[in-house]
Amino acid sequence: MQISVSSTLTVYHDGQFWVGLAEHVEDGRYGAARIVFGAEPSNEEILRFVTSKWAKLAFFGGNPAEASEPAKTPSAAPARRRKPSSSRR
Repeated sequence: MQISVSSTLTVYHDGQFWVGLAEHVEDGRYGAARIVFGAEPSNEEILRFVTSKWAKLAFFGGNPAEASEPAKTPSAAPARRRKPSSSRR
């Protein structure tokens, strides 16, 4: 029995973050996973991701092995404003 397997990783900038689109075709079934890298990943970081985390991706449903949380930025926190104090004498 022969099984056909194909995988690709496309890294692109979505306007805010660097994102990876991992696509996997196995025995006629197509699955995809989205990976948010944040900052532009180096070739070494991409290679490290593929060799250490690729097998943990949930291409065909199920729960992803690792859930990522959105990056926290200082600008995302609401600005605190002081109310002008009205001191009348």
